[in-house]
Amino acid sequence: MNQLNKVAIGIDSTCSAGKDSGSSANTQGAVAMPAHLHLIPTILCGGAGSRLWPVSRELHPKPFIRLADGQSLLQKAYLRGAQLPSVSHIMTVTNRDLFFKTEDEFREVNATKASTSFILEPLGRNTAPAIAAAALQVAQMHGSNAILLVLAADHLIADQAAFQQAVFKAVELAQQGKLVTFGIQPDAPETGYGYIESEGNRVLRFVEKPSIDKAKEYLASGRFLWNSGIFCFAAGTMLEQM
Repeated sequence: MNQLNKVAIGIDSTCSAGKDSGSSANTQGAVAMPAHLHLIPTILCGGAGSRLWPVSRELHPKPFIRLADGQSLLQKAYLRGAQLPSVSHIMTVTNRDLFFKTEDEFREVNATKASTSFILEPLGRNTAPAIAAAALQVAQMHGSNAILLVLAADHLIADQAAFQQAVFKAVELAQQGKLVTFGIQPDAPETGYGYIESEGNRVLRFVEKPSIDKAKEYLASGRFLWNSGIFCFAAGTMLEQM
């Protein structure tokens, strides 16, 4: 991909499963969602169900875990996308074993009656192939200018208003042909997350989970964000870059 075409949006605190994102997004002023926009939240829902065993299992992975309020992480991801202005359709990339379970989860919380579509992977091949399949599908359904907002199925974000402001800014950049990734302002030298090195909003590189010494170095530099796994781009832009 063209290095100059990738930009980062910073969000304070964390949005990983089990941790709240409670602070405001790193954007300046209110940004409105453009009119007549095709914004398609796209949820990536999979997992081996091994990390939190026995609470999560192969056929009941982490996104389906119910929290204290009765909602699952997957339902919260669905609502996070459905509550954005102008959204009337949610796409989900999952697998055949989880399809009916995912449909049931969405049906419980679909108060807006947003339409849904699914891409069912025969085998899990991680994020890049899932995003490629979603971009192809969205381009065919809604045109190459349609914007995808790629969401993980296992995040917990407490401040929806701050998240929406970050999305509005990301959409603005995506409409300019940018590939946007959401970074999280780190507050500790965490070795379990990937990092994004950035200069302003420009992405310099992605770094996989570092050693503790490297993580401390990244935190002290002020140039690194945690990689949230949330992305925003026009379908056509992503397909051109692949």
